[in-house]
Amino acid sequence: MRFDPVLSPAVLIGVGVLLLAIRMVALYRVLTHTGSGRYRPVVLRWCGLTLAVLLLVMAAFRPGIEPGKTRSSEQAGATPVTSSNLNVFLVVDRSVDTRVEDYGEHRSRMSGIREDIGSLIEQYPRARFSVISFASKPTVDWALSDDRWALKPMIAGMSPYTLVAPDAMYTVDAGAAGDLLHEKLQLAVQHHRGSQNVVFYFGVGAGGSRAPQDDFTVAGVKVAGGAVLGYGTTEGGPIPQGWMNGNLVYMSDPATGAALNSAIAEPRLRTIADTLEVPYFHRESGHGITAVLPALRQAAEPGDDSVVVASRLVERTELYWVFTLLAAALVLAEIGLSIRDFRRSLLVRQDVTR
Repeated sequence: MRFDPVLSPAVLIGVGVLLLAIRMVALYRVLTHTGSGRYRPVVLRWCGLTLAVLLLVMAAFRPGIEPGKTRSSEQAGATPVTSSNLNVFLVVDRSVDTRVEDYGEHRSRMSGIREDIGSLIEQYPRARFSVISFASKPTVDWALSDDRWALKPMIAGMSPYTLVAPDAMYTVDAGAAGDLLHEKLQLAVQHHRGSQNVVFYFGVGAGGSRAPQDDFTVAGVKVAGGAVLGYGTTEGGPIPQGWMNGNLVYMSDPATGAALNSAIAEPRLRTIADTLEVPYFHRESGHGITAVLPALRQAAEPGDDSVVVASRLVERTELYWVFTLLAAALVLAEIGLSIRDFRRSLLVRQDVTR
């Protein structure tokens, strides 16, 4: 068991000693007004509330269990990386291509993207997350933050862009988010010293686009790991446009009227993965996220070769909640006893006034 206190240990110990001293004074005053033969219940209640106070102080030390070093880190003598100083950038394709329902049984590609992002968020409970979306142009949907509780419902409601031109498939740029990602990676390095950046790219590859494709590059910024995840099939499928008179209508070419078919462009996705120096994975319904989790590249010392540390095996198991739960139970018991004593005193007063 290891501790990661929210304040300096000396400060927490001082607070604990001060609170204990206050509780001792309170016990002395109560006992001086307690009749003989009633000391035991008074002392027991004092011990319960005092223990609750000390448990809260103990919780502030944030006890937890940290796994041992991974095999690769033991060999290289490196310190395992935790997600407490990790920046996870999620680059999400929200073009009309992600509407196509060829991800499992009548599921859209976007449903798979949402599912994978949700699983990734659970894998990094203490990391900071940023979401950059794109179609023909990029935008920041979620600024870098560790508020994953608010991020999860945002991801659950994420959908492909709805207000689009009839020929939106032709204007998608798979590399549109490259420059914006590069900028945000640089800012993350400046604002969070010693942090590492992980990039996950979720997309289709803009296989049917006629627009020039930008180079997806983050030159000059170290990416510690990540992955490119591709969705869809090589056969592709029609692009849903909306519902009309109870029927699903599909998008068509404004010039010819022919139905638009969107297929995954894996060569382009693999090129993006090579540029980021991360692996590429083709995603299918029912596949877990474990295989996608990257190992983090970390330099042990300046000038040394980078070593690989498995990121998913070094998360810390927090135990502070055990102490706060016990403290809450003791406080609730004291509140119940206090309410009982108050009601008894009211009944006594009523009997006296009669």
